[in-house]
Amino acid sequence: MLLVVFLTAFSFVKNENRKIDFKHINFINTDLKFITIDSVNKMLKQSKLFSKESLKSDLNLVNIEKIILDNAFISSAEASLGLDGQLGIILEEKSPVLRVLKGDFYIDSKGNKMPLSNVFSQRIPLLLSNVDSSYFRKLGSLGNYVKNNMFLSKHISGLELVDKDLVFYVNGFKYVIEINGFKNYKSKFKNYELFFRSVYSEGILDSIKSINLNFKNQVIVQKI
Repeated sequence: MLLVVFLTAFSFVKNENRKIDFKHINFINTDLKFITIDSVNKMLKQSKLFSKESLKSDLNLVNIEKIILDNAFISSAEASLGLDGQLGIILEEKSPVLRVLKGDFYIDSKGNKMPLSNVFSQRIPLLLSNVDSSYFRKLGSLGNYVKNNMFLSKHISGLELVDKDLVFYVNGFKYVIEINGFKNYKSKFKNYELFFRSVYSEGILDSIKSINLNFKNQVIVQKI
C-alpha cells in the first residue's frame, strides 16, 4: 500500500512538473468565421504567459481565457490542459444580428458592439439610423429573433429606429412595417407573417405603402 501511495504521489509530482506545449495548441470543435485560428494563436504567443516555458503547475487557465476574451470577436473561451501537457481551447465567436451602417460595426445577439471583419462579412439586416448604445441590448434580442426566424431572416432587409418606433424594410417590396417600440414584437410579427402568406398570391403587396402592426391582432394597411 505504501508503494502504491508513493508511486501515485511521484506520478502526480512528475505530471505537475511537465512542461506545456505552447507550439501545438489544440482548438477543439472551433469553427471561426470572423477571425482565424492563426490570429488567435499569434495573440496568445505574444502574451507574457506564453513568452517563456511554463510548468503545468504554474499555468493559470483563467488568465489564458481572459487574454482570448479581450478579442472583440470572441464571445466565450474555455481552456483545458491534457495529461500530456497539451493546451486545449474551445472558442465561440460573437453572433452578429444587425449591422450598423452609419457606425460601420455589428451589434451581436447579446447587445454587444462587434467590429467588422476583414475575413468574413455577415449578411444580416442593416440598421440605417443612428442609435444610442442604451438600445443595443434590446436591438440584440430583436435582431437575434429575426435571424433565427426562418421567414423573417429572408424577409427583413433593414430597420430604422425613429424615436421609439421601429420601421422595418423588406426584401422585394417597397412598403415598410411599423412597430411601436420593442414590446410584443414576436406576436406582431406572427400576425404579419399570417397576413403576408394569405395575400401574397393576390398581388396586392405591390400597392402597399406601409403596414402598421401596433393594433392587437390586427394588420393595418396603408395603400400607395
